Amino acid sequence: MTNETKISNGMDEENKQPNGADDIEALTHSTGSGLIPSEVEVLKKQAQEYLDGWKRAKADYLNLKKEMESQNREIKDWMSKIMLLPILEIMDNFEKAFSNIPENIMASGWIKGVESVKKQLEDYLKTRGVEAMAAKGGKFDPTRHEAMESIEGGESGMIAEELQKGYSIKGEILRPAKVKVYK
Repeated sequence: MTNETKISNGMDEENKQPNGADDIEALTHSTGSGLIPSEVEVLKKQAQEYLDGWKRAKADYLNLKKEMESQNREIKDWMSKIMLLPILEIMDNFEKAFSNIPENIMASGWIKGVESVKKQLEDYLKTRGVEAMAAKGGKFDPTRHEAMESIEGGESGMIAEELQKGYSIKGEILRPAKVKVYK
């Protein structure tokens, strides 16, 4: 490929980058076109401006691409959290149901079947990084717990009872635990 071809289309075909001022100088020497030095300088400046503009546009594109990837990850994480919240309500209902099963039917096949469905949900949540947060007996933390009631009778600021389990996902609070706290 000759230097004239490189200049005419504005791209270096081998490197897929705009030609620089060096190509203009090479063209001047190889063709003996007799360009006036001031014209060469103008063309060099223009070529450098085009090259700088191309570099800025490429950097802007790469930055935009990174930003879009980051936003897509955030949206995906947010959507997965939103999708998990209804499952947590189902888990709450399983907890309520199992806490009210009479002892005489605890060993029945039906109860074992329902218990296996609950276990499947727990395993599903675990594979998604969801973990139950223990609350009862611990110190009240407003970032992890939601106080529903204050009661007398224990050490101030300690959790007396867990009304609803709290869950975290990959270290972030997915849903705070609802608790009763000692005054």
